[in-house]
Amino acid sequence: MVPVIGVTSFDEHKNRSVYVSININYAYSVAASGGLPFVLPGPSGLPSGDEETEAFARDYVRRLDGLVLSGGGDIAPYLYGESPSAGVARMDSARDRWELALFSAARARGLPILGVCRGCQLVNAALGGTLYQDIKGQLPLAGGHSFDMPMDEPAHYVDIVPDTRLAAMFGEGRVLANSFHHQAVKDLAPGLVVSARAPDGVVEAVEAVDREPFLVAVQFHPEGMSRRYPEFLAPFAALSQAAASFRAASGLA
Repeated sequence: MVPVIGVTSFDEHKNRSVYVSININYAYSVAASGGLPFVLPGPSGLPSGDEETEAFARDYVRRLDGLVLSGGGDIAPYLYGESPSAGVARMDSARDRWELALFSAARARGLPILGVCRGCQLVNAALGGTLYQDIKGQLPLAGGHSFDMPMDEPAHYVDIVPDTRLAAMFGEGRVLANSFHHQAVKDLAPGLVVSARAPDGVVEAVEAVDREPFLVAVQFHPEGMSRRYPEFLAPFAALSQAAASFRAASGLA
């Protein structure tokens, strides 16, 4: 059977209600790569409270074969032991708690995980790392990383580290990727390695030291590039393959 891939969403507040929102390219990229996309609700769609949040996370994860931690707003700095700087904006601590619970439950079950942009930052913070809260303010010599342009427009090169999972997906060398982030990995969490950097040194991807279970997180948005540049389906294809193997090993194939 096709592996079920959960994709995190965010709560979009409009005049009349709160909506479950997600860039449609996530669903497309998962489906085009052999997975069955399943959009998970944001925190407003669930009962509040830490115990309830953790219980729902475990229940969702038991029904999934893989997980995508999608992009979005800033991670609350107190989650990695810092006070917010002037450059921090659009924090959502309820989403942070919900996705941290999902990540913890998924790791405990051995679920394959792909993080994208905010998802990359969440993975690093969840495992004990820290973030640059605002690249422009903290790394003034860094190049541009947040652009007002279509999601399928390449912005800067990304240098891939050899002999990594990411290199197996894209090949060694450079890829030209999009870029929509003002935060980035600072202190790398234990158990992770850097698998790509921008030419200015900013971390563009991390992955687990241990190859199993699958854990890869990228700072760029492959889902935004995948229709125009199908090679950017590679992370989703790798996740779906790992999810299919997980499903088979669980006796659900």
